Amino acid sequence: MDDARSLAVALVGNVEADPGAQVKYGVFLQTLAARIPLAGVFDVTLRGAERWGNALRAFHPSPALWKARFYQNVPAFQMRSRKTARWLGEFSPPPGGVLQIGVLFDALWVDPPLPGFIYTDYTAALSSRRRVRERSPLSPRQLRRWVALERRAYQRARWVFVRSRLVRASLMEDYAIAPEKIRVVGGGVNFERLPEVPPRPAPARTLLFIGKDFYRKGGDVLLLAFSRLREQIPDVRLLMVTRFPKAAAELPLDGVEIHPPTWKRSVIAALYARADIFVLPSRLETWGDVLLEAMAYGLPCISVEGDAASEIVVPEESGFIVPQQRPGALAAAMLRLCSDTALTRRMGAAGRRRVEALFTWRRVVERMAPHLQAAMRLSPAAEA
Repeated sequence: MDDARSLAVALVGNVEADPGAQVKYGVFLQTLAARIPLAGVFDVTLRGAERWGNALRAFHPSPALWKARFYQNVPAFQMRSRKTARWLGEFSPPPGGVLQIGVLFDALWVDPPLPGFIYTDYTAALSSRRRVRERSPLSPRQLRRWVALERRAYQRARWVFVRSRLVRASLMEDYAIAPEKIRVVGGGVNFERLPEVPPRPAPARTLLFIGKDFYRKGGDVLLLAFSRLREQIPDVRLLMVTRFPKAAAELPLDGVEIHPPTWKRSVIAALYARADIFVLPSRLETWGDVLLEAMAYGLPCISVEGDAASEIVVPEESGFIVPQQRPGALAAAMLRLCSDTALTRRMGAAGRRRVEALFTWRRVVERMAPHLQAAMRLSPAAEA
């Protein structure tokens, strides 16, 4: 392989061994490798003493907040960045460029002689405004330091690829990143091949929710809305894939079937096939992979205002977008679909067409590749 024409990729997660990383990034990296040779894919996850030291530093009695602090703290950012720099330093000659996925580190920490690229779905500045502690665990002082590290990474990158216009706006407004270096490329549905849309008998009576983080994904709001829906349609059912908290046991659960979170694609595929409608009323959603998956299965989607969902779901065409934390509005949207099977099927078909046209990884790579290739041809390593 001509290293000067290849692309190094770094991310937090082992795409060979970690089911979560495989599902999120496996098809993307396969598709990217078919277009641009990859010099290697590096997992920047902290190991050994660094990992244990970071865990102690980040400790919090709340497991969810401890996990968030473990990933998002300034020393961990710096350690991951140095680890990536050591990996890049092992190449001789260096690759033609490096693409980092996410901004939990800076692949250009020590000014390597190659162009860097970032692909991200959200920013810390956006998270800080949503008041969801599991996504923004930093104190005001820590947040300022973290945002400064993010800003440095964005400024040094040749191109910043983002999934949504929402994130592009944040980069310009919160980080002062020049708009001409930001490209909205979207995200792809995480299937090697799009599934067959299963036959669904009328009427539409089964709703599906997938969100491991029960409160952040709006599980409590959905249960309140669903109880109102059952007053109108008693035989409606709700399938929930979530980590259901004990503290939520007093919420109404009639007609609800709860499944534990899983990365097993066969289990999730069976649930999509059982469902008629997909619902995701998140308090904070960085993108919406499950919306893409549901649309690929021909399901109309109901989500909420404020994040990128309205860039995925076209209101009144492939589903509905309702105000956040409004059980009444959510119940009304669910009732409309459950009462009109023809509308449900029509919106589901529109969502499937939208995925085919815009949200496959092939489409995403087509948007990214020209910028990557042009920058890599101009790099010092390539010119040598």
